[in-house]
Amino acid sequence: MAESVATTDDAKLRSALWSITSGLYLLSLASAQRLHLMTISLVMQVAKQPRRLAMSIEDGAVSLEFVAPSAPVGLVLLDASQASLARKFAKPPVFDPSHTSANGVSVVREAESGLAMPSEALGMLIGRVQSVTELGSHWLMTTSVDTLVARQPPSEWPRVLSMSDTRMHYGG
Repeated sequence: MAESVATTDDAKLRSALWSITSGLYLLSLASAQRLHLMTISLVMQVAKQPRRLAMSIEDGAVSLEFVAPSAPVGLVLLDASQASLARKFAKPPVFDPSHTSANGVSVVREAESGLAMPSEALGMLIGRVQSVTELGSHWLMTTSVDTLVARQPPSEWPRVLSMSDTRMHYGG
């Protein structure tokens, strides 16, 4: 067996963190007059009862302007073949005035929450912000999971997009 070598080299640490399996999603947020979609990978389920997700958002991100107690939040799930959709929302989106597209992607709005998702997305988990904690370079947001909006049952979904389906690197 080869001898292990400890390192604090930043590039090696980032590379190791990027190898951790993670999904790649879109975070959907809304306020009275604005919609927002952002590519996000730092997401995990942290409780089953009540259902809770935790998401990490980089300090300074436009998304933080929408984060407030009880604000609606959606986690958009994409098919593994839809990596190009995730790339389109790596930068803040530009919505058309009628809100039927963002960054050239057709979107639909969920009636009750007002959140948007690409019309070709697998679905969106909808909840409300429960807590927000500053962690330095990122903010940790926990959300409820109250509703699923989907075109078909999750049991019929193909494989959900993950970081390994792209050459994108988030976190680390």
